[in-house]
Amino acid sequence: MKVQVETLDSVRKKVEVLLPVETVDGIREAIYNEVKRNAKIKGFRPGKIPRPIITQYYKDYIDEESKKKMVENTMYAALLEAKVEPVMEPIVEFLEKEGETGYTLECEVMPEIELPLYKGIEIEIEQVAVSDEDVDKRVEGLQQMHAEIIPKSEGAVAESGDFVVIKYQGYHNGEPVKEVMAEAYPLELGNARLMPEFEAALVGMKENEEKDIEMPFPEDYPDKSIASKTLIFKVTVKEIKQKKLPPVNDDFAKDLNYDSTDALKEGTKAELLKEKENNRQREITQKIMETMLKDLEVPVPKRLLEKRLEGMIEETASRYQSGKLSEEEMASIKERMREEFGKRAEDRLKVEMLLAQIGEKEGITADDKDVEEQIKKIAEETNKTYNEVKNIYEQYNLMGGLKSTIIEEKTISFLKESAVIKEKA
Repeated sequence: MKVQVETLDSVRKKVEVLLPVETVDGIREAIYNEVKRNAKIKGFRPGKIPRPIITQYYKDYIDEESKKKMVENTMYAALLEAKVEPVMEPIVEFLEKEGETGYTLECEVMPEIELPLYKGIEIEIEQVAVSDEDVDKRVEGLQQMHAEIIPKSEGAVAESGDFVVIKYQGYHNGEPVKEVMAEAYPLELGNARLMPEFEAALVGMKENEEKDIEMPFPEDYPDKSIASKTLIFKVTVKEIKQKKLPPVNDDFAKDLNYDSTDALKEGTKAELLKEKENNRQREITQKIMETMLKDLEVPVPKRLLEKRLEGMIEETASRYQSGKLSEEEMASIKERMREEFGKRAEDRLKVEMLLAQIGEKEGITADDKDVEEQIKKIAEETNKTYNEVKNIYEQYNLMGGLKSTIIEEKTISFLKESAVIKEKA
């Protein structure tokens, strides 16, 4: 086997693999023998079909299987010899030279990055502090979460913060618009789940009151059937309910597993401090990365970026209730995601590649103990047993990715430990 490497650019290499005639003939012969054992052609007994007949009937199959086996049997050794580590499945093209057969592998690889100064990076960060006002706002949020929803008195009007149930039908040029309707749509006024102008028009209405609301829709509205159109909504308020907040007292605190209101506020303060410290650590990491990447050219493999972007889009799209959206609407949403996520996916890949090279230079590794601890952590977070998580990672060949994640986390810790962190006055 002859292996030659050509550098196409900073993130692509072409590996040419030429196989000796005997290797190719051996592969084709093995496939021919397999076909001969299993071939069924009318007029011939199984296993007794003449070779010319088999090669005539199964020529395309033998050719395709031979190519597949050539790559399967030799690609790993060829890449090892070429010292090329693809980040994506290589693009294979077959070729033939006089007396030899082979193929080329176009491989996307990690670029060699000229590492910036990464030790002792100076960053400025806000101090971590929790005020009484912060605690009061969090407790107020807890009140909202535990509020009782009760009907408003007869004749009362809908106000911001109330819950209403409405019936509506949309009309365009006097004709009802299909699917722009609901018999009992629940809505919290002021949360802007619908268009704010629509919600504002509901404020002041009473139960069983009817009203026409004119609503223009923007050009980029997801539902293309009503985008750029002005609809008239015939709305009926069926129910109006309001929140009744529980008083902040010892009983309320006990419902939240605290002994008293003082204990509730102390616990809330500790919780807020923990959250702010976590946010602080994330901000430190982000500022270190921004400092290193500033003015640094990091080429990104295109196909790897596309795969990452598609993964982000599909993950986000899976959260939508696809049954309520047409194919056109979902396609429009995904296109907007592509525009929104493109830069984010590219930046994330740049960070990963930079951290990988810093980790390699500093000799940061992930040993068996690190992997065991990480699996224990995942098991605890997902409420699974250690063996369940381990089996999943082994079954789906995810151990390599897990080790990469561990190395990345350890590299980030290394950078943070060496950073010079100043708190803003």
